[in-house]
Amino acid sequence: MSHEKMLPDLENGREIAVEKMGHQGSRFLKLSCTIAVLAFVSVSFYLLFCQIGPPDANRKAAVRGAEDLSANSGLHHLRKQVGNDPRGRIAAHLTADPIKGESDELTWQEESGIAFSSGIEFSNNSLLIKKTGFYFIYTQVVFYYSQCEESTIFLSHDMHKLSLAYPEETILLKATKSVCHHGHHDDPWYKTSYQGAIFDFEAGDRIFSRVPANVAKYLDKTEGKTFFGIFAL
Repeated sequence: MSHEKMLPDLENGREIAVEKMGHQGSRFLKLSCTIAVLAFVSVSFYLLFCQIGPPDANRKAAVRGAEDLSANSGLHHLRKQVGNDPRGRIAAHLTADPIKGESDELTWQEESGIAFSSGIEFSNNSLLIKKTGFYFIYTQVVFYYSQCEESTIFLSHDMHKLSLAYPEETILLKATKSVCHHGHHDDPWYKTSYQGAIFDFEAGDRIFSRVPANVAKYLDKTEGKTFFGIFAL
């Protein structure tokens, strides 16, 4: 085969190769576009889901936020926010009664200027839940005395629930502290006990915040120091 005869064959072969490569490139381009579109749609749905969240996301976020509250970390601000909600979610806020409270009992009173919603009732020195749902309950007591006694003083602060389904009270939260470890001295002392958590209550449940009779005499009942409250989530 002469050089002249081979040249057209080589040229034809090159043209065939180019045509085959062009066809494969077209298929690759279509496949790349399809993958890119699917990736864009997947990312869009993921971002939308993260932004909106599942149907119960708002409640879970509220639960996480409420569990981070403490006595000095914005409880008053949160109560104010909830109280300004047009749905009137704030339920109740009680303070220690400095007059009616006997030396062996912590007696609560309604704080002036804070209305009770229809879902909560204050009676028998406790809060009665009238609507089933999730609630955040909180309580703080301040203990104080002018001096230490001869031995260590053990302080206790509890929250209880009495349910229609059970004949006995259930402890929801309990805190214990101690003071005057080194015996008698003439210096005054203070101890603050704060508790708060989320609970799922049924209609008819009754909530108590108490201290034992033997430490009630140490309570500081001055305005704003000892309180007890609840609001729906």
